[in-house]
Amino acid sequence: MLIDQVDDHDRPIGAIPRSSVFSMKAGFRVSHIFIFNESKQLLLQRIARNRERHPGYWGSSVAAYLFSGENYIAAAVRRITKELGITGVDLQPIGKTAMRDDGCTKFISLFTAISNGPFQFDRNHIEELQYVALPQICEMLQTREHKFTPTFAHVFDLYLRSAHPH
Repeated sequence: MLIDQVDDHDRPIGAIPRSSVFSMKAGFRVSHIFIFNESKQLLLQRIARNRERHPGYWGSSVAAYLFSGENYIAAAVRRITKELGITGVDLQPIGKTAMRDDGCTKFISLFTAISNGPFQFDRNHIEELQYVALPQICEMLQTREHKFTPTFAHVFDLYLRSAHPH
């Protein structure tokens, strides 16, 4: 899969294989989606233990590398369908941020959606899904009783600082 390599201002400068992004220390783009249920709990994804990056860690409901030439919203829609088997959700943009990730600059757009499921997911990629109340997530992050991906902690902070609707 080819993704856009981007400069420090999130402008594409070429296409590279996704598998090479970290070895090349290349800038890249991802979309993260926070899916809430009607009780305003956030769906967390536990990454399968066989995954290369952050096995067993908790993270965003959905995360998507942008394909080369793809925009943030298109990647979010594509990945929600592929990862959770749901379609037709109304994605709301929350904001955009950047962070360092293993020597790379990662640009992240965060979206929210509402869905109570049911979800159909690949257990080779996702170990489990769980809805959790926001105050409990804050406590879990603070006490470090659960392992969260660094990107989730970063975008969760962006979410809390935004004028979020949920």
